[in-house]
Formats: sequence, C-alpha cells, structure tokens
Amino acid sequence: MKKIVFFLSTVGSVMMYSQSLGFGRSFSDSSTRVSQSNKTAQKAETCNTVVINDTDEENGVFIIGAGGQKAAVDIPLASNQTIKINSIVVTLASKEVPTFVNFIFYDNILSTPEDPEDPRRNIPNQQILTVTDSSIESFEEVGYEPLHEFVIRKIKIKLQNPIVLNGTMSDGRIWMSTKSDANAWSITAHYLTGEGVVGESIAMGADAYGWFQLLNQEALYELNAECDFLNVGDANFKSKVDIYPNPAQAHFEYKNLESMKIVSVNIFDATGKLVKTLNGDRSKVDVQDLTKGVYIIKTKMSSNITLTNKLIKK
Repeated sequence: MKKIVFFLSTVGSVMMYSQSLGFGRSFSDSSTRVSQSNKTAQKAETCNTVVINDTDEENGVFIIGAGGQKAAVDIPLASNQTIKINSIVVTLASKEVPTFVNFIFYDNILSTPEDPEDPRRNIPNQQILTVTDSSIESFEEVGYEPLHEFVIRKIKIKLQNPIVLNGTMSDGRIWMSTKSDANAWSITAHYLTGEGVVGESIAMGADAYGWFQLLNQEALYELNAECDFLNVGDANFKSKVDIYPNPAQAHFEYKNLESMKIVSVNIFDATGKLVKTLNGDRSKVDVQDLTKGVYIIKTKMSSNITLTNKLIKK
C-alpha cells in the first residue's frame, strides 16, 4: 500500500498525496529517474530531460488556490548555451481535465535561508517570458489521489513555437513555472536522499510570501529539447555585450559591440509576442512607443550571432 504523507508548512501550501496506480513513469516506461542526455554536445544536439518518480510514495505541490500558490523548476544552462524546447510534458493533478497549461519563465537569484548552516540557494527572480500560445496535445491518466479526489495526469503540451532559452538571459539557470487550472504539480518523493533533482530543488511561492526551495524534491516533467553551444570566441563576445540605459525610457544603446554590425533587432513582450522589428545597423534603438514592462531584445549580428538581452521599459 502506498504511503500518504502530509507536509504541514508554516506557509500552508505544500501538499503531499498518494495514488493507487503506477504514477510517475515516463511515456517510454523508462526506469531511469532522471535523464539529461548529451549535455556536453557542441552543436544542436538532443538534450532531453525526463524526471519521473519510481518510489511507492508520491507527492505534489499546489499551483493554484486562494493564496496564489505557484511552483517552478530550474533549467540549468551555461552562458554560451542555447536550449530550444520543442514540447513539454507535465504531471498535474485535478478533478477535471485541465483546459489549459501555460508557462512562465524567470531569471535566477540567490537567496539566503534563515538557517545559517544552509548554503545559499537559487530561487526564481524576475519574470522574463510567458508562453500562452500552447495547447494540450494529449493526456494519460496515471493515478488517483482520494483525499482531494484528484486524478493524476501526464499532460503533453504542444507549443505553437519552440521556446528558446539563452544563457545570457540569466545566471546559470532559468526557472520554469506551470500555470494551469489544474490544482497541483506532482513531485518526486526523494526528499531524504535528494535523488532525481535536476539542478536545484523545486521552488515554491505564493502571494503572501516569496519563493523558497522544497529541498531535495523535484517536479515531474519532460522536455523535448535541442542544445547548442557557441565557440569560445562567440561566447566571450556575447558575454561582453550589454544594453544601456536599462531601465530605458526613450531609447537604448549597445555596449562592447566591437567591430560587429547589427543586421536586425526584434523586440518581444513578456508573453513572447513580437512587438517591434528594426532592420539595419544602428547605434540606438527607439523604444518610446513601447508600454512599461519587461521585454526580450534579440539582436542578429553580421557574424550570424544572435544576442539576447532583457530590457525594462519605464
């Protein structure tokens, strides 16, 4: 019989549940707990990630509720790395089949826990990208949680466009949060050993408090993705280029472009929608017509390098 465990948190949004079915297996029925393939590949290689739960005890965290509960997993990436996500699978719990599953991506920040013996840990910081043009391609019922009468489903998400994450967007990792009308996100049960965690443990948050890590646990998800690594020269160039002023009011400029020429500038809002395109080399980019908010600037250079920067418009 599967064990039922409840975590009674001081912030009151952590839920642990059990299921009576074979919940947590990947679509390929792999017994591998976590697989991240070809991490050292150099050019557009597969870097799929699969996180499953292979224990008798299965758990979850609320991602919806009156308190605005939310959760996020981190996607580690190097400064010279680009990850193109083609599809996503998330294991969610709810009574009815969810009608939508969207995603919010955050950059990274270090947080110091109250326990002085605990090392500094990473948590989500500012929102950098929202994906709302996704749709539910298929789902598989894999379990049942009787306390809340939740059905556990592995939900495959079809993306209208691939999600491209770049190492210049954040320091060391980007956090992915699931936004849905499902109630909870299933997680691994390895909270004593820390097995099955990719990068950092799952982070949780709510309206009434900030983000924190649920140590040694990870949400169940799968990424179908490709990774690309720039050569050392390109990576050094990209790491030096910046935009200023930032926040900007009327315009921004580029710093450390050296002899490189700009081919085009594409500006995306926080939902990933293209809001402005400029072609040709330029020293300044006019943003007076943009509303206040966070934008992603993708600048294509003459050397076929694409720079990615985050801009705050004030």
